[in-house]
Amino acid sequence: MAAIVLDGMDLVILGLGGTAVAPTRGRGVTARARSKGSVLIVTDGHWDGPDVRIESRISKYGGLTAGRGRVTSIEVEVEVSGRGFRPRIGRMELGAQTGHADRTQWRTVNATPQLISEAL
Repeated sequence: MAAIVLDGMDLVILGLGGTAVAPTRGRGVTARARSKGSVLIVTDGHWDGPDVRIESRISKYGGLTAGRGRVTSIEVEVEVSGRGFRPRIGRMELGAQTGHADRTQWRTVNATPQLISEAL
């Protein structure tokens, strides 16, 4: 199905629902995306040989104390890896924008997290 959609779309987001795509099928769909000049984003599953892989997990919630309160921020550990470069890791926090309780913003968190693959 994704291969057909790639014929008419520049960007296709494919949710795998936790499944894996056979390497032979994945190579064919990837080749079609490249030939059409399209971008294929695969989520929630396994796809062999991507150009870039982004893995993330929520590491902390802010605002909760002793099991009570309101979630005011979420901290996410992100690892980016791909062909031709070393994995890069970082932490980002999504929370209220300073001075604007009704707006959110992403902020970097100064910490050195371990690789997500090592933590799992």
